[in-house]
Amino acid sequence: MPNPDPPEVVELFDVIESLVCDAIPFNGTIVRSVGTRYASEGEFLTGKGAAKYGSRWNRPGIVAIYGSTDILTATMEAYQQFLAFGFSLSSMQPRVTAGAKIVLQEVFDLTSPTNRRKIAFSRNELVSEDWHAIQSAGDESWTQAIGRGALKAGSEGLLVPSAQNPKGTNLVIFPKNLHAGSSMKILGKEALPPHPSIWPEK
Repeated sequence: MPNPDPPEVVELFDVIESLVCDAIPFNGTIVRSVGTRYASEGEFLTGKGAAKYGSRWNRPGIVAIYGSTDILTATMEAYQQFLAFGFSLSSMQPRVTAGAKIVLQEVFDLTSPTNRRKIAFSRNELVSEDWHAIQSAGDESWTQAIGRGALKAGSEGLLVPSAQNPKGTNLVIFPKNLHAGSSMKILGKEALPPHPSIWPEK
């Protein structure tokens, strides 16, 4: 049986649930840059990687699809380890960048200062939290808790400020919560690589 959430997390969830009525629709294109093994049509919009490893807005086990609303932010997000630590270019691995047309009806907008004030977090707190270190220590970060609260409240996703690009915005989608009439469509899917299961033997 999972441990019960501490009172401060329960309180956060209650606030998020009260804000569902203020959710906004999203109808636009996002950009994703993924490793080649996750770039086939059947893998590109599954969120398996985030569910396996966790990320800023979801803890491991929660399926979430991350995308950016512009290609610069998507690139900065994809290569954030290189930007942060200056890895050698010799360690670069191929990636596939593609767009997806997304139509959602209820998204919790954390680019809104009003919504951030209501959950008592500043923009800087959301983008600067070291979620990876917190997760590695066996805990759930506050941003992961916010994502879990939005998922629990029935939100289809989060619109969030990018931690990599101060002017950028990301969309985090919870496919489990997609409403009737919502959709995700890969653009140019015919040009994506095949699934790794049918790659030729080396």
